Amino acid sequence: MDPHLMDFYSARLLFVVLVADRPGRKRHLYDETVIIFRAKDSAHAFERALELGREQETDYPNDKGHQVRWALVQILNINHIGRSVDGKEVASSLHYRTSKESIPPDHIFHPEKSKPGESF
Repeated sequence: MDPHLMDFYSARLLFVVLVADRPGRKRHLYDETVIIFRAKDSAHAFERALELGREQETDYPNDKGHQVRWALVQILNINHIGRSVDGKEVASSLHYRTSKESIPPDHIFHPEKSKPGESF
């Protein structure tokens, strides 16, 4: 099937970072990533998310010589986006931040002055 005729989907993947410096521990670093891809239906989207997530698994020695492993733990969700991704929200993270100063409800923000970086 022509990939351009397939719909877009997003998947939130959960990875764990394991370091082979001890037999095991309870507290680990986790990474949630959101990927976008094309699929013909929801079953195919799950297969693609699994395939793409497994492709992101990696292992390497850290600066202390311990083996570090990034492992796919779970596919947290899959969302159907549609034929176009233009302007669609694919991820969101609601969280608290503390400002140096109070922000009144009528404060005017200036997002046009933003200097965004790249996340990877």
